[in-house]
Amino acid sequence: MTEPLPENAAVLPGDRPWPFSQAALTASLRRRSGDPSLTLTAIQEHELPGRRPSVGRLRAIRVQAAGTLGKAAFDLVVKEPKGPTRAGTADSGLREVSVYSVLAEHLPVRTPPLAAYDPAGQWLVLGQLADGRPAEDWRATDYLLATDQLVALHDRFWGLGEDLGVYQWLLRPLDSELNVHVSAVESGAFRIADIQNRNRFRRDKDLQRIIKRIVEHIQDVLAPLRAAPATLLHGDYWPGNIHVHPDGSLSVLDWEQAAIGPGVLDLMHFLLNSRWWFEPLPVPAAELVAHYRGRIELANGQRWSEPEWQALWDCALLWTFATDWVELLASIPEALLDERLPQLEELLFQPVRDAAGRRLPKE
Repeated sequence: MTEPLPENAAVLPGDRPWPFSQAALTASLRRRSGDPSLTLTAIQEHELPGRRPSVGRLRAIRVQAAGTLGKAAFDLVVKEPKGPTRAGTADSGLREVSVYSVLAEHLPVRTPPLAAYDPAGQWLVLGQLADGRPAEDWRATDYLLATDQLVALHDRFWGLGEDLGVYQWLLRPLDSELNVHVSAVESGAFRIADIQNRNRFRRDKDLQRIIKRIVEHIQDVLAPLRAAPATLLHGDYWPGNIHVHPDGSLSVLDWEQAAIGPGVLDLMHFLLNSRWWFEPLPVPAAELVAHYRGRIELANGQRWSEPEWQALWDCALLWTFATDWVELLASIPEALLDERLPQLEELLFQPVRDAAGRRLPKE
């Protein structure tokens, strides 16, 4: 139901409090529309199409307004980031707001238009994107284009790790924040081993030893990753955070985990999460890897020999398994873990065993 707005109201009406005042939203929409006389007349909250489960609060609204340029309607998404922020790292909301407000104009990928935001990252208002193709219905062309867009992002900042260091809100997982991530891995491993109602995964002592060995030999895991050119990482690049517009073009969303590091980490995340949610993919993962490598070479001349790439890929897998999946596996309900165990074995566990055998010192 559309709610008329009382004149000069300090707080917007609604069943749940909005994180911003009417004055703040009005000022932002005046800047966006170029009409300094714009006045909000009504606001309506509605269902957000294609919304996926999220730890943050997402709400879609239509704001009606009028000014000297006539009547206008704005379809917007209000986001209140509440993603995990590990102690010792910048707040995830601040990171996302900073990407949109500081880096967006330098990005070679499209992002949603930023209408308003809290400088501390407590909330942001984005232009709502037109309905597009759901992630589960992606075609081969969508995966290939998403890989091209990842190449474009990485190439723009290729080798500029030190320059990106001026943005203190970007994550630095392989360097200054390494101890934070290692501590999180150790905590997740302890929870896996300590759960009394253990299923087949939690009885797998081999995997638990591998997690321990990754932590013990973290410098061996990091060596190839640190030797690779650093770039800007999205940090959570997968179809759930990529909008396919009706014309087939893409917009990239949710920059809460933006970081500095080797591009292979984004590629690994993209493939693991795509396969976890949408296997079988319309394009084999190996083809997407080859596509990325070929396009990077065309873009900036970076070429890896097969042994170099295998070492880089193995270490990216070990790092991603430890820092992204261990805490997740410690939290997944027992029934779901048992149900998905065959897929986890093929997608993650056996490749991790193989990579550990090749890259970690022998026991």
